[in-house]
Formats: sequence, C-alpha cells, structure tokens
Amino acid sequence: MSETNAAAAAAYYDTGEVADFYRLVWGGADIHIGRYETGQESIAQASAAMTTHLLDLAALKPGDRVLDIACGYGGTLRMLAERGCRPEGIDISRVCVEEARRANAAAGLGDRITVSLGDFHALDGDAATWDAVICQEAIIHSTDRPQVFAEAFRVLKPDGTFAFSDILTAQGADLDLVDAAFARLGVRGGATPRDYIDMATAAGFDVTMVQERPADIATHYDKLAERLSRPVPGLDPQAAARIADSIARWQKALAGANITWACFVAHKPG
Repeated sequence: MSETNAAAAAAYYDTGEVADFYRLVWGGADIHIGRYETGQESIAQASAAMTTHLLDLAALKPGDRVLDIACGYGGTLRMLAERGCRPEGIDISRVCVEEARRANAAAGLGDRITVSLGDFHALDGDAATWDAVICQEAIIHSTDRPQVFAEAFRVLKPDGTFAFSDILTAQGADLDLVDAAFARLGVRGGATPRDYIDMATAAGFDVTMVQERPADIATHYDKLAERLSRPVPGLDPQAAARIADSIARWQKALAGANITWACFVAHKPG
C-alpha cells in the first residue's frame, strides 16, 4: 500500500469550524450530497433521502452484517439498524466517531451499533466477513483509491455487495476549476465515474449499477450557499465567510458541468 493522506482527512473533519459547519448547516446526521426530487427539500431531508436511495439499490436484507467504512456522524448506521441490519462503522475522524456514538445512543441504538476509529485503506478483521460494505463520498479523500476497493473486496463475503457514492470529476472537465473547488477538502480532481468502475473491476468486483446525478450536487451546493448568506448561530462568522468562499468555487465548477456525483453498486462474485 502506498502512503495515504488519512491523517490529513482526519485533521480536516476534526477541525472545530468544519465540525460546526457540518452540524449546523449540513444537517448534523450525514455528511454527503442529498437527493432532490422537488428542490424544496431541506439539506437534512435530502441527505437522508440519498441514503435511503443507496440502501434500496443495495437490496440489503434484515440480518445482513454491514460495514460502513466512512460512517461520519452515523446517519447511515442508524438507518441500517432501523432496517434490521447489523451495522458497524469506522471513521478516520475522532470527532465523527464521538458524534456518531452520541447520536446512536440518543436514538436508542447505542447497543446495536459499534463505531470505531479506523482507516478504510487497512480494515481490521478477517477476510470474507461482511455481507455488505457502504461508503458515501469518502473515497474522494484517498490518495490510494485502488487500495480502498481492494480492502472492501477482501472483507466481503462471496456474493457480498459494495454500495458506494462519491463526488467525481466530469469527463472533459477544467481541472483547474475542479481543483479550486476540492481544495477545501485537501484533495485534487481527476477521477471520473469511469475510473471508479475500472478500479472496482480491477479489485475483482462486478459493477452492476451506476447512476450519475449531477443536478443533485448542484442543488445541494446552492442550498449551502443560500444558508451561509445569512448568519448561522453557533458558527463563527469568519469561518462561515471562509466556507462560503469555498462554496462559491464549487458553484462555479458545477455551473460548467466540471464536477459530477455518482453512486455505484458492485458485487463480489460468489
């Protein structure tokens, strides 16, 4: 495995102003793009709807052991538990792990969900132990993405499912605009949906479903910008201004169709 930027990703999500932004503006349960059917949904409602959509596509069953390899604040874990699955989550961020544990307990699910610090480049545990692996918009942070796919493949049982989504570079994009947007995350652009299909296939997966929904990410960032145009109680005004400047760079890249969003379902052959 090559050197990764896991420490940088952890430092980003552990930063106080970043945590405040995700908690107060993004919705507090999820850290991923929402699914917008009408455009009237709140960010939190749309984020939950996108999780519902991905889990429906994954066709998980009650009793399935499911590992979320970048669980954030645990919204997906709680939805999995409510569906009767047996979820566990890891995250590279101490702040995310602590918040996920707190929210799980507050929902009365603390005894049904385990959350631990962990790195998706080097998953703990034996091979072929999970029925499904979930990863929502986190592979973007990796500088060794093939390793993430390889680890997901290793820990899945035969016939297991890897359901994942990410923010990606559109085909033919202006990489300068993409990199300017991605700078807030400490990552660079370049990976397209086709690249993810190729990485999953190289790891051994059969990719059975791909959906691109670029309109969702554009709507999501427009909603973030609108919310940051007004004071956010609890979010430092200077931090809000810095984040708003970053959001504007995302909007510019999105307006030119340089950034896209996609979700995928892949299966480990039996």
